[in-house]
Amino acid sequence: MLEFDKWLARVLLLNSALALGVCLGLLGEPLAGAELYAVFGAALLGFLSAVLCLRRLRWGLWGAGLYYLLQLLSYYPAAGGWHYSVKAGVSVGLVLQFATGTLVLNLVAGALLAATAALSLWRARR
Repeated sequence: MLEFDKWLARVLLLNSALALGVCLGLLGEPLAGAELYAVFGAALLGFLSAVLCLRRLRWGLWGAGLYYLLQLLSYYPAAGGWHYSVKAGVSVGLVLQFATGTLVLNLVAGALLAATAALSLWRARR
């Protein structure tokens, strides 16, 4: 399980680096306003959590769970206006269209959140 633990921390580190690339405008369109701060904050949370995970500290897994939870859902209203989206790192989404808007479920974040939760439970039982 130690190898899986390291692998998960390295994937988190890679996702955080990609999020930082998005913040700096190196990957995709440059972000502005509140969206820039949200993605930058998520990237910093990911970096800190990855370092703590590599040191095998419990707070690293909690931070990783929060990092993936922030990315799990995105919402875009049909009429425009306020939307919620934190796309930090890799995103493969399942798109659900409704009359009032669009909901996107990030499958990669969901899988990594489930793996982080399983690792956290495994550590708690040990």
